[in-house]
Amino acid sequence: MHIITEDVFLKNGLQTFIKQKEITLDSNDVILDFDNNFIIITTLSTLNRIIKNDNAFECYLLHSFLKIKKDTKLTEIFHTLKHKSWRNKQGQELKITLTQKERMLLSHIISAGNKKSRLIHSGLDIKTVSTHKYNMLKKVNQPSIAALTQVHNRWENFRNQPAN
Repeated sequence: MHIITEDVFLKNGLQTFIKQKEITLDSNDVILDFDNNFIIITTLSTLNRIIKNDNAFECYLLHSFLKIKKDTKLTEIFHTLKHKSWRNKQGQELKITLTQKERMLLSHIISAGNKKSRLIHSGLDIKTVSTHKYNMLKKVNQPSIAALTQVHNRWENFRNQPAN
């Protein structure tokens, strides 16, 4: 089992929790620090399949992972992992997709930051850009561009880590 996070307290807490409760997770299982609000439970094979996708970050954002809020009580996390069949979600295909304009906006945000002016010069009105931004953030379950950028940075750090 792998715990991937830069938060030492979270990592130590999860390791202690797993040892104390004797949760049996496979060696292929991964607990990934998603953002400030969620941790993700998945498998290495699922993450490898996503990484190989042409739109890896989009696929990662839209994948139906088991997400657990970080402020959840440890006993509830234990109950969720023990009784919820989260492994059944691993093979599901994406049901939510971004439109071409939302994909363009996501790509722009990742590469250039939150500069609407370039998108407006590409023929889009500022209101249209705002609408696409709102819809995209809603679909990827992020409250803001800053949160999305933080998730992207964590994703890139994860992707660039050497394989164990």
